[in-house]
Amino acid sequence: MGAIDLLVAVVSFAVFFIAGMKFLDYSVYRDFENRSPAAQILFAVVFALSAFMLELLVFEILGYMNASSRQSLWRVDMIILICMLLAVMPYYHSYTILSLRLRPSKAAVGGALALTGFTYAFWQLRWLAPSVPASSAPLGRFGMLEAIGRVGALGVTLVAVLSGYGSVSVPFSYISLFIRPVERAEIDAMEGQLQATQNSIAEKRRSIAQIKEEMENLGRAASGDGGGGGFGGLGGGKRGRTGPSLWGRITSIIIPSAGRRNSQQLIAQLEAEASSLEALRQALFADVVDLKRERQRALVARTIYGHLQNFLGYILSLYCLYRMFASTKALVLGEDTSSDPVSRSLGFVLGLFSGGTVKLNVSVFSQYLTLIFIGFISVTSLRGFMKHLTRFFSAVLGGNTPGHGKTLVLLLTELLGFYTVSTLLLLRRQLPERYRDSVTAAIGGELEFDLYHRAFHALFLLSASISVVLFWSQAARSKAEALDRLPLYYMPTAKSQRD
Repeated sequence: MGAIDLLVAVVSFAVFFIAGMKFLDYSVYRDFENRSPAAQILFAVVFALSAFMLELLVFEILGYMNASSRQSLWRVDMIILICMLLAVMPYYHSYTILSLRLRPSKAAVGGALALTGFTYAFWQLRWLAPSVPASSAPLGRFGMLEAIGRVGALGVTLVAVLSGYGSVSVPFSYISLFIRPVERAEIDAMEGQLQATQNSIAEKRRSIAQIKEEMENLGRAASGDGGGGGFGGLGGGKRGRTGPSLWGRITSIIIPSAGRRNSQQLIAQLEAEASSLEALRQALFADVVDLKRERQRALVARTIYGHLQNFLGYILSLYCLYRMFASTKALVLGEDTSSDPVSRSLGFVLGLFSGGTVKLNVSVFSQYLTLIFIGFISVTSLRGFMKHLTRFFSAVLGGNTPGHGKTLVLLLTELLGFYTVSTLLLLRRQLPERYRDSVTAAIGGELEFDLYHRAFHALFLLSASISVVLFWSQAARSKAEALDRLPLYYMPTAKSQRD
């Protein structure tokens, strides 16, 4: 490997590593005060490995860098990424979860046991991954190609589900037909209910604190000096004696016991009411956020940008239908693997608009179009993957969970690695045939790539179909609720009450 090639690799990895660190600072960690430097470094390493792998794919198309250097870097990158996904990340993730309840030494042992169980379960997924030829796996069942096959199978599942969901969710979010009109008065009324609920919760908390303070004062008074009067004077009439009187001891046993029980019951009742109001507050807060989001979407839809977005939404809807049709066709009739889609599309466009008069070396010209195509797919898919996954885990884990930020970063790191490996396997077919052998050599041998594509088409079609049903039912339900429900901002006036 030449010095220049090595320098390019080191600089590229460093740039991608810094980009991964900055991505967390401005996305996931933006709303969290407690940050984990170790988790951030692990994410940046996996991010850099993933981005560098896609960069090597671009170098392959451009013919940049020595061929042997590309293959060596590709192989080293793949091995490190697989080791991160199957050893480092599972162990550290298990250790992080166990360290919340156990001492570091016990958490380390528990992490090792969890890694052992994960490794055993992972290698039992032979039914999920395509079979690997015996000649391609020098270490038998535990060869690198076996690991890549299983990681790719899990990653293809993830990519297909996210692609199906994204192909449907984006048009639904762009088309103004599915935007619910929200008036400002409705938001004000909902915020008023939220404020009233918060005031009720604060009042319940103050009442609980007052009752507890009264119970403490009563307990101190009952256990204090009785002043030598009453029945205490029968003890000899000494004014200087200390300690509770006989009457104080009697009243501290008989009188406060019933009041203490009543106070405890009242506290329990108030705490139950406060908990119910807290659940209501969270629901109202979510409704307020949703109403503000819908109103903002409605306002944007009236602008020029909103009209362009609406038009783009219809175009993406047609594209979604095309992808669903193409997946159905691929499952039923199979796919043409003799040429890449860029060359087929370029030849079709030239024949359609020139009538065969324009002569162009499609194989050469498609090389540069393939570069643009692969770069666009890699950047947009990786960006969309991180965006949707961050939003999903933020909603599932919740912002107040201890260690939420660290757990979210570790999950993103693992899934990002699986996603990258599967993307490389799926992009292989999008390349001209002369580049496919390089990808095959990078992963270490031949795999049954057709099975990956068939699994992708089946899962994509299933995910897109379910997403269409869910989004359509959600839109229909929102419109029905808006028509049937009395507006929250309607307040009867004195005149209407007299009428």
